[in-house]
Amino acid sequence: MKKKLVQTIKLSIVGETNVGKSTLLNNIFKKKLSIVSRKAQTTIKQKTGIFYFNDKQFIFLDTPGIFGSNMKLSRSTFKQASNSILESNLVLLILDATKNNLENSLEIIKYIKTLEKQVLIVINKIDLLKKKDYLQKIENIQKVLNSKKLITISAIKFIGVKSLLSYIEKNFDFFYKEVVTNKNNAINSDFVEEIVREKILNTIHEEVPYNLKFKTESILKKNDGSYIINVSIIVKKNSQKPIIIGKSGEKIKKISTSARYDLEKIYKKKIHLFLYIKVKKNRQKIDNMER
Repeated sequence: MKKKLVQTIKLSIVGETNVGKSTLLNNIFKKKLSIVSRKAQTTIKQKTGIFYFNDKQFIFLDTPGIFGSNMKLSRSTFKQASNSILESNLVLLILDATKNNLENSLEIIKYIKTLEKQVLIVINKIDLLKKKDYLQKIENIQKVLNSKKLITISAIKFIGVKSLLSYIEKNFDFFYKEVVTNKNNAINSDFVEEIVREKILNTIHEEVPYNLKFKTESILKKNDGSYIINVSIIVKKNSQKPIIIGKSGEKIKKISTSARYDLEKIYKKKIHLFLYIKVKKNRQKIDNMER
């Protein structure tokens, strides 16, 4: 049966604590815009929300309020944020309209750009501004952050949220992806790739090649009900392969075993996971990935 594809965009939501990221997501889903699901995955620390808007699939990846006033992050929290940003097509940076210090926001934008991701600035809590202060606040943010591309909303009152979704729909690229559904607990290739990416971030303790791409080559069901999943990890440079493989294949084996364990736990199926490393047109199969 041919897989159903739909125009899709993945959005990560980042920002300082208490800027209204969770309120935005909660109110979007409370308004029931063709919701598919909103759940916290046991293996992925960010919350995932999926819904349809104008026949397009929006996948939100929420992260904790990791960027505090001192910008000090634990390694695990930093990886959670990085995983969400890397997995997304567009990053929504949420700002609090009532706050004046934009130094941290500048640092966040710089970091996101090092990952080669697009950023859309969303100014929240505009309902708390006086009318005479509104335009001055917007102009100041545009000047300090050097960005004309921003949207204003009140997440708690659902003001401007549909305009935000419409702006994203009209101004950013969507990609044809599988329809995300929990029907029959079907194995989803995007989710498999997200798990593998997370395990790479959690395993590699040196410079992570952030420009990694992933492709699920095949998901095959065997007669015994188990699944064979083949995933390619695509790197830009041949020199990046040893970083992922590790000494005597230790790291790639750990990545594969950990990802397989989580997939089996989530889907409650026996899974045989094989990882490949692809450099341009060359592909090297890592043998004995399965344990």
